[in-house]
Amino acid sequence: MALHPECDGMVKRFIRTILNNLSLFVSKNQTDWDSHLTLFLLSYRKADDEVTGSTPAELLFGRTLRLPCDILFGRPSNTPSSPNEYLNNLESYLDSVYTFTRERINLTSERMKTRYDTRATYHHFKEGDQV
Repeated sequence: MALHPECDGMVKRFIRTILNNLSLFVSKNQTDWDSHLTLFLLSYRKADDEVTGSTPAELLFGRTLRLPCDILFGRPSNTPSSPNEYLNNLESYLDSVYTFTRERINLTSERMKTRYDTRATYHHFKEGDQV
């Protein structure tokens, strides 16, 4: 089976999101787009996903990203007392996040299927029918 990521709707949507956001910042000759890419990726990884309700960073790292402004303005951090406590907390947090995310993705998939099925037309063919 060949891999064609350009046929994947999620990849196409992500590329469109990148292009839309970068187009707001690049100059008219479009030569400085790469200097804005890291800032865009940071903001994308910190933004809540509509389906999962979590940020990509939370799903990957098990915590929200800490930005310089969070450090400057004293955003509280949950500092565990030992490495074992940290690992236990991280494991239980990731388990709960992944379970919740799977439920949200399944719910969204069912909603999309229902929406598709309401507009789909079904053809009933019998043996011998010309198609």
